[in-house]
Order: sequence, then C-alpha cells, then structure tokens
Amino acid sequence: MRKTAKWAAIILLVGALFAGIGALMGGVNSVTYDHGFQVVHNETVTRKLGNVKQLEADSDNAYVEIVAGNQAAVTVSGPDAKATKINLDNGILTIAHSGNNNGIGFDFGSAEAHIKITLPQKTLKQLNLNLTSGNLKLQQVTTKDANISLDSGRIVADQLTISHNGLLKNNSGDVELSHSSLTKVTTQISSGELSINNSTLNSFTATNSSGDTEIEHSKLTGVLSLTNRSGDVELNNSNTSGYRLQTDSGNISLHDTEHASPYNQDPDAADRLEVTNNSGDIDIE
Repeated sequence: MRKTAKWAAIILLVGALFAGIGALMGGVNSVTYDHGFQVVHNETVTRKLGNVKQLEADSDNAYVEIVAGNQAAVTVSGPDAKATKINLDNGILTIAHSGNNNGIGFDFGSAEAHIKITLPQKTLKQLNLNLTSGNLKLQQVTTKDANISLDSGRIVADQLTISHNGLLKNNSGDVELSHSSLTKVTTQISSGELSINNSTLNSFTATNSSGDTEIEHSKLTGVLSLTNRSGDVELNNSNTSGYRLQTDSGNISLHDTEHASPYNQDPDAADRLEVTNNSGDIDIE
C-alpha cells in the first residue's frame, strides 16, 4: 500500500513539473518522451500564393478549413506547423501535413493542427483532399471536380459548388451540406449521418452504411439514388417527378400516405428519386 502511495505521489509531482514547464514557456501543447523529454510548441506559418487551379492536400490529425478570399494563402497553426510542406507549381497547390506524435507524454491542450486555405472563388478546377483524422470545413468553395476522403471526423460544407463530378467519402463521421450546388456527386458514409438543406442536387448519389439521411428544402433534378443499410431516409420540401421506393424493414410514407414496399410512382421519369433501405423508414413530405 505504501509503495502504491509512493508511486502515486511521484506521478503527481512529475505531472506538476510538466504543467509548470508549460506555464513558464508559453505556447506549449504537450510534453513527450522519445529518447528524452521534448517540449512541443505551437507555431503559426502563413504563406501567400499565386493562382491556384488545383489543390492536393494530405493531412493527419488536423482541422482543415477552406474558405473564399481575395488572396490565395495557406496558414498552418499548431504543433510543428513549420514541418508542413506547402508547394505551388504551375497552378497546382500541394499540402502535406503529418500529425504523428511518437513516444509518450502529457497533453496540455489540443494536439490538432489548424490548416486554413484561402482561395479566390471560381478559380479552382480540381480539389483532392485525403484526410486521416480531423474535421473539414468548406465555405464558399467552387470547383469543377472534387475527390474528398476523410477517415474520422466531420465534413461541413456551406455554399459548396461542384459543377462536373465529385466524391465525398467519410468512414466515421457526419456529412453536413447547406446552400450548395452539386452535380454528379456521390457521398459515401460508413458510419454517420448525411444532412443536406437548401441545396441543388443534380444526378446525386448517396450510400450510407449506418446512419440517417435527411434532405430538406432542396431542388432535385435528374436521378437521385439514396441507399441506406441501417437508418431512416427523410425528405422535406424536396420534391421530384417520379419515385422508386423500397425498404426491407421499415415504413414508406409519401406525402402523408402510407405505402407497401416496394412503391413506384412514375418510375421512369427523367427527374426521379430512387431510395433503397435495408433497415429503416422512408418518409417524404
């Protein structure tokens, strides 16, 4: 018992020492041990850029934010921000950030970096993002094509325009889209909810393995295909001409009228909604 108390006291003293180091040195994010104690500092790096036509970004453990602005620029803040590689060559902007933290240590704050990318509107033709961990925010981003992949975190987009083709993939986390215009875009979610409101969807496809799909106050054109394996599908004030609706385990309600599964209404219409649900309700109002 005394030995346990002794070790507990030692651990408390070491923790207090590290906390003191952080308070005295300022800007300390954490203290790690990897072949010796190392203090991890917060840093901020800003780089102004020229014309950007294509964005390629790979990031691990970072909050990535892409916004509209007059001057193209990248600002990275957080631990080891200076190690982030930023390169612009012939209109192609590449960003590589690694948030790996080797060894063990004590965390005094968030170890997540913040990468803010500012781009003038309507200059981007290709957007490719490969993010391992961290949230993604898109604000007033316009691009012809997009390929976005996130392993763990949330994707939030407001006033996102994809005019030609796109893929939004999230393995673990929600996807929230608002005031956006999406043409031939596919969303793939393994675990999380899909929420779309006040948007225009043209030939849109969504698959969700585990989570609800909700579309509100949106304009639907072309063929919209929604596939849910486990979760409800709900549409409000988002009408189309034809419907192909099927659920293996759940109810179908179209404009306050219950229907047996499968239910078809003008199923070959050019503008139609196709919903397949393995386990969950389909509710369209």
